[in-house]
Amino acid sequence: MNRLEKKFPSYFKNFKLPEGAKEQKIVVFRACKTQKVDRESFTPSFEENGYSYCEGDDPTDPGLYSLYTYEKPKDVKRFVNTNNSFRPPYKISKGITEPSCGPSQRTKERKPKSKGSHVDWWIYEYSEPHNHFELINDFEKFYSDHKAKEENNRDE
Repeated sequence: MNRLEKKFPSYFKNFKLPEGAKEQKIVVFRACKTQKVDRESFTPSFEENGYSYCEGDDPTDPGLYSLYTYEKPKDVKRFVNTNNSFRPPYKISKGITEPSCGPSQRTKERKPKSKGSHVDWWIYEYSEPHNHFELINDFEKFYSDHKAKEENNRDE
């Protein structure tokens, strides 16, 4: 396929893409379930949940259908530590929300009371978002170095 068709999966009829969602580049982190940067580790939430809803879900909530990513390493770390489907040593990748793969939006833009650096990314069919990410070999060291750098910047 030479030219990627910008087409959403059929389940996108369940909701309306939020105002403010756009094709943009945001540096983000993604937890990789397969411990590799591959298609399976970049499956949108609704597909990961077997195309079904959990009790209490609002089927019109656009966040249910996005690929979960985070701008801050502390937030992706919190995610893997609270999600039962991840077991140490977990693997985290870093990349960008590549516009050719679909629109994205910082969740805070849609839900101002939300905490953290969550970024929803709605993926076009047949796109390959994983091609825009690299595995962080030692996330704990990366995270430790990142925290130290942040502390040094605060002290200056």
